[in-house]
Amino acid sequence: MLNKIRAIFYLSLLGTLFAGLVTARQFIAPATQPGIFSCVGFKILGYSPCPYGLALFTILTVLSFLTLKQTINHHYGSWLMRLFAVAGVIFSGWVGWREIGLPIITKGAYYWETFSMLAVPACVWGFLVFAAVAVLTFIYRPEPN
Repeated sequence: MLNKIRAIFYLSLLGTLFAGLVTARQFIAPATQPGIFSCVGFKILGYSPCPYGLALFTILTVLSFLTLKQTINHHYGSWLMRLFAVAGVIFSGWVGWREIGLPIITKGAYYWETFSMLAVPACVWGFLVFAAVAVLTFIYRPEPN
């Protein structure tokens, strides 16, 4: 039981550190090309998607830490972690679709000729971490009180 919460905590912490790095880089030295450490693309309320992903990962990190330390009830903590993990999957999936899915459709074969793993935006990598956390939150079943 605690191993799953610990895994959720470490994955959320990894996501927080990664999203924090990408967000800080965006404000310090904005990139002009998409890539793993860049937040290039559309804006949501004047900001790129990275600060929103950072907020979601930070909330997941805090919730998993509090649940791990038994500061909050495991049932309540697992429900909240599940909620924010699913929100992260939906948000980063939507952003990833806009950044990768739509170009695949519009550019066709040309997209794959110029494709590089280093050009995959940070939101897609964040999606993978959110998805792993979400799966763990659905696998985790707190023991009844």
